[in-house]
Amino acid sequence: MIKGLYSAFTGMEAAWRYQDVLANNIANTDTVGFKREFATQEPFADVLLSQQAPVPAPISSRIQQVVGQIGTGTFIADFATDFEAGIMRQTGNELDLSLTNGFFQVQDADGTVFSTRDGRFGRDANGDMVTSQGYYVLDENGQHINLPQNAVFIDTDGVIQDQGGEIARLAVVDYTPNQLQRAGEAYFSALEPGQPPLGGPGLHQGFLEGSNSNLVEEMTSLLAVQRTYQANQAVLAKLDGTLDQAAGALGTL
Repeated sequence: MIKGLYSAFTGMEAAWRYQDVLANNIANTDTVGFKREFATQEPFADVLLSQQAPVPAPISSRIQQVVGQIGTGTFIADFATDFEAGIMRQTGNELDLSLTNGFFQVQDADGTVFSTRDGRFGRDANGDMVTSQGYYVLDENGQHINLPQNAVFIDTDGVIQDQGGEIARLAVVDYTPNQLQRAGEAYFSALEPGQPPLGGPGLHQGFLEGSNSNLVEEMTSLLAVQRTYQANQAVLAKLDGTLDQAAGALGTL
């Protein structure tokens, strides 16, 4: 029965933590470049059930005999990021950019470099190319990109040009999922150096990549997780009541 309490509790804990992940996914369904998270659950190791002869029996007959196994609940093994591309939508804005492969490289005021698929760029007061949060967009040499005031054209390889010729080439780097660590709604920190994307970045000017979080799917999952939590809560309450009765009955013996 104690194992049942533990199983119910760990099930509730796993559901509670998963609700937080799903709530964050739902809150970011309209965030440009957002990548949803999901939880991977694993069971704790099964515990062997054994039977044993009464103590007065000879020692040889008191050797435990395995009669089965019982599970001891589940736990959240890890949270992972789904890097599947979101839906592209056309904006027509000159510095709205989306990628087929890889991540843009941007730098904050402290010099920290982040990777992102959020391509909402613009010009600051000095003409530098910046993100919607004011981070500097980097070129292939890790330098800030200064843009002219006139219109620019950006090709699928990330080369920025105007009538006078090439201005810069955007830094676009690709990673494996385990090389990135979430550092914001649509930003990631690289744990290891990445590589240029195979087949090129496939950049699209005048487009933005939406969130890959689907509101209907996330809400459906959230309702299912809430029902799981409530079911485990009911089991926990029932077992607790049974233990209370058993303890009361034991006191009358």
